[in-house]
Amino acid sequence: MTGIDGKRILFCGLGTSAVAWYRCVLPAQALGADWCGLGWQPPDLQFYTGLVKGATRLPRWEDYDLIVFQQPRGHGWLKLIKDLQGKGIKVAFEIDDYVDAIGSMKDHDFRDAFRGEELAKLHMNMRQADAILCSTEYIAHRYRLLNKRIFVCRNGLDLSRYKLTRPPRPTVNFLWAGGTGHVEAAVPWFQSLIPVMQERPDTCLVTIGQNFAGGVGKHLDRAERCLAIPFTPIEQYPSAMTMGDIALAPAGHGGFHRGKSDLRFLEAGALGMAVIADPVTYGTIEHGQTGVLAASPVEAQYWMAKLADDEELRVRLGENAREYVTEERSM
Repeated sequence: MTGIDGKRILFCGLGTSAVAWYRCVLPAQALGADWCGLGWQPPDLQFYTGLVKGATRLPRWEDYDLIVFQQPRGHGWLKLIKDLQGKGIKVAFEIDDYVDAIGSMKDHDFRDAFRGEELAKLHMNMRQADAILCSTEYIAHRYRLLNKRIFVCRNGLDLSRYKLTRPPRPTVNFLWAGGTGHVEAAVPWFQSLIPVMQERPDTCLVTIGQNFAGGVGKHLDRAERCLAIPFTPIEQYPSAMTMGDIALAPAGHGGFHRGKSDLRFLEAGALGMAVIADPVTYGTIEHGQTGVLAASPVEAQYWMAKLADDEELRVRLGENAREYVTEERSM
């Protein structure tokens, strides 16, 4: 973006989704750029949210030198991208998942949207764009054949949203938060968590999003020790996370998980929470300093028990994680 005025940049995200917030709204705000959340296909685009020249309206493309589109899919977008390029406007394709892996996943609710022709509709726009922006080195490596100009733009946080206090409580709460596509990776960790919680009646489990708490609760003396919070609006998500003391971040070894960013670690760290994470996805964690890494459910079980019993270690890891996120990953 060297030489380009932030006011001449536009970020267009996927509606009002969380991924639009992290990958479009936050970078736009940091750069002083315009942003919007759009739906449907060009030329019949719907405006959901945004700040465009200080107003809430559809943008006028000619006002910009660079436009970032988040996962534009289909021929309507392809035509728009070509039209913009014909007018001298640069177009970047933004993506934060290795979506080619989703179609083969048995536990991803949206796998049918990333197969065959649907996947090809994404690829053709990735090829046509002037550049691809992605969140991890793995994604950049996998998509380098589709576009020679590909840049890794890591996720950051708006730390003001995480200036919250985790309330004192008589229990030690494990926390997992996430969407679809995590069953295969998460279930072995929850199976390892069950004996840890059975031996420690002062421990609880909170899951946000996909309901893993219900399954764990069936194996405990009191099911109410496990709380399942449904998918929450992005505005409420940090507050919901304050219910945890130890964040769990399992990951599978397939392409979908290898392409994931370390966002779960960043969010927990911003709240001063200790994290147990799989090194496949969370290589930014310094083991024993900003969190702990567990390459298997057996290792995860060891650290679950260790952190549940050692408040001093939990606090130290959480504070170190907060310091890292504040210094290195603030948007």
